[in-house]
Amino acid sequence: MARGGQTRMPLLEVRDLHLDYQAGDRVVHAVDGVSFTIARRGEALGIVGESGSGKSSLANALIRLLPKNAIRYDGAILLDGRDLMALSDEAFRREIRWRRMAMVFQGAMNVLNPVLKIGDQIAEPMLLDERLNKRQARAKVESLLERVGLGREFYGRYPHELSGGQKQRVVIATALALDPDLLILDEPTSALDVSVQAQIMNLLKDLKADPGISMIFITHDIGLASDLCDEIAVAYAGEFVETGPADRILVAPRHPYTALLLASLPRLHGDRPPSPMPGEPPDPTHLPEGCRFHPRCPWRFAPCLRHPPEIPVEGGGFARCWLNDPAVAGDRFGAPLLVAAATP
Repeated sequence: MARGGQTRMPLLEVRDLHLDYQAGDRVVHAVDGVSFTIARRGEALGIVGESGSGKSSLANALIRLLPKNAIRYDGAILLDGRDLMALSDEAFRREIRWRRMAMVFQGAMNVLNPVLKIGDQIAEPMLLDERLNKRQARAKVESLLERVGLGREFYGRYPHELSGGQKQRVVIATALALDPDLLILDEPTSALDVSVQAQIMNLLKDLKADPGISMIFITHDIGLASDLCDEIAVAYAGEFVETGPADRILVAPRHPYTALLLASLPRLHGDRPPSPMPGEPPDPTHLPEGCRFHPRCPWRFAPCLRHPPEIPVEGGGFARCWLNDPAVAGDRFGAPLLVAAATP
């Protein structure tokens, strides 16, 4: 609560966000009515799901980097209460992108300019912003290089002299150049080996703790997200099918898709092998009627032919699954099979 008993305004509030693409004579509902909140600075939201679930499209919608074939883009995106959808593209570019919200793109470490020094590439947005001169920009770049676990001596190096993990640190430093409030990371560890992945995750934890930057961490690995994030949103076929605190989702998933994602992870303890996810994701231009996961779901029953709403669940968050509605599920209520599926 803020002073005087007033509720503190969320850092980011997204309401009923839609992004559709034209694909020939069909329409892809890439982001289909997504809503979520990041309540405060220092909070991290993990968005998990298989490829094609709409995770990267959601990130692009937030930072307004839309493809030419986008035919629908609407909803509400509020940053500190300010409606970003009301801004012109020029105002958004000048006032929001990279300054308030920055993004580390999937595979971004492969697009560093091979003929420019690392330091000059990080300094470029600072100089374009015209708030710093060259001397001030260099000093800030050196500070950022140290902050991401490199050293100021990296300023004069070229991309070919860096390992994959070092390049990813450079890309993160570039995203932090203009001191954004929110950092969006799209699969930032997917191209790295396990040991380097752990180093990048530790870096992100340090950034989250000091100075308290908020994050949206996009990944296909729900276990990785739980290591960093306070809240987790599970994406499937363009919508969120479950959200909640990370610790609740890990031990008590309330949507079959979440439970099966968890069951597919290898475990350090116990002798049960990982279980493969059944079936294939749906065609995004021809989504199933009712629950979008029901053609693949081992727990489907007759009500699944109706599209489920966001049903609040014990422990926080919601799940789009009729098994959580006692009036519909009857004896199935509570979905004990879901908990069993995710428990070693």
